[in-house]
Amino acid sequence: MKSLFTTTALAASMAFTAAAFAARGEANNAPMNVTPMQEEAQPVLEAPDEILSRNRSGDDVLVQHDNYVVMALNAIAAADVIGAAVVGPDGEETGTVDDLVLTEGKSVDRVIIADGEMFGFGGKMVAIDFEGASITRDQNDDRMVRIGMTDKALEGVAEFDKAPLAEDGGKLASSYIGREVVFATEDDGTGEVSDLILDKRGTAKYAVIEYGGMLEMNDKRVALDLDELKPAAADEPLNLAMTLDELRGEPTFFYDEDEAPKAGEM
Repeated sequence: MKSLFTTTALAASMAFTAAAFAARGEANNAPMNVTPMQEEAQPVLEAPDEILSRNRSGDDVLVQHDNYVVMALNAIAAADVIGAAVVGPDGEETGTVDDLVLTEGKSVDRVIIADGEMFGFGGKMVAIDFEGASITRDQNDDRMVRIGMTDKALEGVAEFDKAPLAEDGGKLASSYIGREVVFATEDDGTGEVSDLILDKRGTAKYAVIEYGGMLEMNDKRVALDLDELKPAAADEPLNLAMTLDELRGEPTFFYDEDEAPKAGEM
């Protein structure tokens, strides 16, 4: 009798363990949605301790390697979101993301959507709260944004004018992307902000700055804390209190491990 009880308990334990591993496997393979209200619901990323321990600033936005940094899996590139398709609850595309509205703290507050009838065909731009949007990926691994409003529902939303925000020079993601950056000394030349890297909550943490090219042959790319860039009027370049030599000392930024060089190539 004792042997039968032990065998039965062991079988039940093995079945429970198998089910747990299967459930975890399904969770790991499920598409990841990123919304500001789902922080606690985010799946835990499994990675070697030595990689997790080197996440820059402990914010899961950049992963630090010996001489370069890579965007973490949970991070969001603003340049990928702008222009991304917007899909309603019925699965139909309702438009594209035109821009992201930022708060004083550089968190995304609203998503500006250009509906599918823009460019002179009677469409308009509207803005919805970021909390009502879910940044995810489509079947081609491209960024897309899901919202809880159909195309018909968006027709009833008041048109949004982003021009006043654009004049501020710091209220839109597009206020940074493509903007010139002036370094500490005039002899150092200039660079350009090519992207903003957001954490999974939608807060812009880093500015991707490209510099070099021309005389340096190839562009270099680094990710600096967004606060390093000094505010400026919309028609003026952003100032960075770093020399070109200091910038060269920063680790090179890559969007993913596949893009990063292999050992010994740098």
